[in-house]
Amino acid sequence: MAALTGLLLAAAVLIWRPSTPWARLRARAPALRTPPRLRLVPLLVAAVVTAATLGGLLAAERGLVLGFSGAASLAIVTWTSAHARRARRRARARDEVARGCSELAALLRAGHPPGRALQVVAQSTPLFAEPAAHVRVGGDLAEALQRVGARPGCHGLNGLAGAWRIAEHTGASMTAFLDDLAGHLVAERDLGRSVDTELAAARLTGRLLALLPLVGITLGYVVGGDPMQFLISSTPGLACLAIGTALAVAGVVWSEKLADRAGELR
Repeated sequence: MAALTGLLLAAAVLIWRPSTPWARLRARAPALRTPPRLRLVPLLVAAVVTAATLGGLLAAERGLVLGFSGAASLAIVTWTSAHARRARRRARARDEVARGCSELAALLRAGHPPGRALQVVAQSTPLFAEPAAHVRVGGDLAEALQRVGARPGCHGLNGLAGAWRIAEHTGASMTAFLDDLAGHLVAERDLGRSVDTELAAARLTGRLLALLPLVGITLGYVVGGDPMQFLISSTPGLACLAIGTALAVAGVVWSEKLADRAGELR
């Protein structure tokens, strides 16, 4: 169990990163400062390490393994839920960008001025509200679109920003380009929905496989055994519990990352 404690402490050291000179400069410059954003994975790893360490201090090897197993199980449930929420937000943003660009192209074809068309689209498409407000105060619209386009699922706005900048500098019409961009984004959205539907089965399979150890424990009780007594009261059982938990967590993360990778390759 000393080896497991060492591995947990090594993981805590690896996730800690000293601040870079640029980060320190941003901290001193209010104009460059961005709102802090908590990173979920380091927090979860720190929580698992803390739970395992406290368990080890309170109940030696048994507490170490039980603390690690319980905290790791809660951590993977939390991570999976957050991962799914991020995917849903990314899909909603992708749909919103496609819908907004389609509406903007339609308004331009109808003869609306670009600025007025953007304000109309912003009323029904929240992602366009920030660039539209930027225009109302005299800001650079292309820069605002690129800033929003850096968010997950909003990359289509980068194309709109480029077209808008070219139209401003040359006076060229944006209608034809926006028609092509809107068509491309709608096709990409439809493809993304199809891929997400196909990958849902693979994600579900990975999560169900992580629950199979619980099924095995239940079957042990059905046949008259006491598997939990073995797992928490003997050194071999504690080793099996720790290794099984680690493998189950790794399996869920691996299957989710494989599905994410397949989705990126569409």
